[in-house]
Amino acid sequence: MSVPTRVYFDVENTLCVPFISGIQRVVRELSRRLIGDTTSGFEFIPVVFCPHCQGWRRLSGDENERLQKLSLNDTNITDTRPYYRKLATQLLGKRIKAALRNMYGKYSHPSWHEENLLPIFEPGSIFLDLDASWHNELKRTTLLPALKANGVLVATFHYDIIPILFPEMTHENTLPVFQEHLHAHLQHSDLFICISKTTEKDLQGYCQQQFPAIKLNTTTIKLGADISNDSKRIEPWPLAEKNLKYILCVGTIEPRKNYDFLLDAFDIISGKYPDINLVIVGREGWHSEQTVSRIQQHELLNKRLFWHTKICDTMLASLYENAYLTVVPSLYEGFGLPVTEALQRRCATLSSDRGALTEAGGDYVDYFDPDELHSFTDLLESYLSSQEVEKHKTLLEKYHTPDWSNTVNELVRILDDNYLEKIR
Repeated sequence: MSVPTRVYFDVENTLCVPFISGIQRVVRELSRRLIGDTTSGFEFIPVVFCPHCQGWRRLSGDENERLQKLSLNDTNITDTRPYYRKLATQLLGKRIKAALRNMYGKYSHPSWHEENLLPIFEPGSIFLDLDASWHNELKRTTLLPALKANGVLVATFHYDIIPILFPEMTHENTLPVFQEHLHAHLQHSDLFICISKTTEKDLQGYCQQQFPAIKLNTTTIKLGADISNDSKRIEPWPLAEKNLKYILCVGTIEPRKNYDFLLDAFDIISGKYPDINLVIVGREGWHSEQTVSRIQQHELLNKRLFWHTKICDTMLASLYENAYLTVVPSLYEGFGLPVTEALQRRCATLSSDRGALTEAGGDYVDYFDPDELHSFTDLLESYLSSQEVEKHKTLLEKYHTPDWSNTVNELVRILDDNYLEKIR
């Protein structure tokens, strides 16, 4: 029997952040299916870099469980190192940050880390950069050349280049670290696995502009839409009544998600349609103070406007299934999981026509210009005052649901096509 090729993938960000956004959901859903798989010819190993040990380590049992079962309402994430590192850097500078890290390591570093340390990734293995790793302490400008020099093949799961395309919609601290991270991958990655044709095209165009001598190897992969039902918690229905007629919007509250546009539309129609409600599911993100204040001070808050920052996956699926409409008003998306998650549950969906959202929804979604408020409210009213929703749901009977198992199979095929032949 041949020895499987090891695929190491960094999961530091997903383990450390106290929330699940799109990337963390991808990492979690793929990890659930990749870890322990012995049928693909690959051995997938989640890893984390330990600055104190100056090496990569396997996960503990608790970390493996959290990685595979992390849910939107989990609050038991105790690793706050990224927060304190960032705070120390902002307030005290890099030298003092390093001293604080060393002090943290001396007094708080778990002894079991050394037992889980891995030797250097072996030649012929694969490093899959799957997570949102641009904020990680180990920079890819250092890591990737070292991996390549040791004969390790590098693959990148590519989500988007939003910080570069839309710096005005991105936190000012993100752009420089993201650009450094991306440039390292453009110069050293053997393969980019893009989550949509839109992000593939954006990436190819940017590389041609910045590094015209580099010929990128890219492919695309379809993301799943099934939401894992892991929660053992029994949660009360999060709205005032079970049978409320509501519009659902899922996503972090930040400028790119365009929530003020949706709130403007709700303010216009709420008087005319007193039976319609708006449900927002998403954590507070960057530069969202005004939008959050608007929600919190809204006269219909907890009456007809509901905002939930943390709910379990089971409840999220139920909210999709019971929604009258799902609306995705984003100004740009690299894919658009809320679109496919809603369609998978046969929920009529209205979406912005920007980025890859039309790719995600295809012919099963009605699209609108996220800059044209009155056109959108007209579209919304057509769904509230006629039989459009029922027509839409009839159309969705033909919708073929993508699932995460298919995504895993596609990932294995891509790695097999691009790497095993090289190794053999």
